[in-house]
Amino acid sequence: MNSCFPKIIKTLILLFTFFRLEYFNKYNIKLNSAYNEIILEEKGYKSFDTLKNKSNEPKIDILLEKISIIKHIFAKKIENYKRGKNIIHITSSLNNAENYIYVLYVSMYSLLSNCNKKTFVIYHLLCTPDFKESFIKIFKSLFNYFSHNLEMVFYNMGNHFMNRKDPYYSQATYYRILTPIFIDSYRLIHLDGDTLIFSDLTDMYNLDFNDNYMLGFFDVPSSGIDYLGINSTIYINAGVALFNLEKMRKDNKTFELLNLTDSNVILLSVDQTALNFVLYPKLGRLPSIYGIFNFEDKSDLNFYLKLIRHKFHFEELEEAFNNPAIIHFQLCSPKPWFHNSLYKMDYTNCAQRQNCSCFKYFDLWHSIANKTDFYEEIKNLTCIK
Repeated sequence: MNSCFPKIIKTLILLFTFFRLEYFNKYNIKLNSAYNEIILEEKGYKSFDTLKNKSNEPKIDILLEKISIIKHIFAKKIENYKRGKNIIHITSSLNNAENYIYVLYVSMYSLLSNCNKKTFVIYHLLCTPDFKESFIKIFKSLFNYFSHNLEMVFYNMGNHFMNRKDPYYSQATYYRILTPIFIDSYRLIHLDGDTLIFSDLTDMYNLDFNDNYMLGFFDVPSSGIDYLGINSTIYINAGVALFNLEKMRKDNKTFELLNLTDSNVILLSVDQTALNFVLYPKLGRLPSIYGIFNFEDKSDLNFYLKLIRHKFHFEELEEAFNNPAIIHFQLCSPKPWFHNSLYKMDYTNCAQRQNCSCFKYFDLWHSIANKTDFYEEIKNLTCIK
């Protein structure tokens, strides 16, 4: 009896292993990985497919025909992870610049490391047609740390906006314009890669739109839309923005945006100008902790308030400066990902200033990048702006 017992245990273990393998093989799940990866065809992603099937709108069908899923990656027991959690949808755009891949990677790492346990993040990564799938392995490494609250979908955005010939800008900057037609969500946070996130973004995600199409951090209106015929004191920086996708879909704003970007009109700040022009006047501001610029020091806050015609109280802006939820690296050049400190000292206006916050941000950005799996590669970034 005793001698049979180990054999019975071994048999049960073998049977369990066999059925486990059959189950995972059936669903194309890799056992030797911290995540489960499923490669889908163009119509494989359920919500994308659902949106496509229910459109019955020729214009939307034409737009969607150019967009496909490159890869969809999610954690084990994804539905169990989602259950009872606050799901937030985030989008960022990618081109084929390897340096920018690492910059966005650091931004994503900072966001995910500050999520609370009840937040589940679905990242929609919008890629140019020449995007190298080999870059995806960089983003996959995030699952080594955040497999419990992360899902990523990579989209090939096709040849949309290829006709735009904007100096210094990739067509990828326009992709957020299309999100209402292929991301099946009521709302969406857009984050440029030149951001650092220091808190959970669930509260930001659930802000009241007050019937606005977009909420963002106020930018200087002198670079705005006056030359297009709208003399507005409201001008939103679209690098950190909360989009009301439901209202944009309802009011067909995507088509208005496309009509403008397909025209020969010069857009000084590319898609940001288009968004401010088409969505005016239904533009609202985010609390300044979400998307505050990397101001050099507190003396700059009053100057900035004058430029934006006092849209914030100084106390609010000062609190955001001291305790930001999101920093957007709009100011100071070069950016923190220039690791060469001599370059930084010689070519930035900060070289003439004492205690400039740009140096603080430089060290802060690298302290976060140093926690990732690719800091050795990141240290060699020397040509991205």
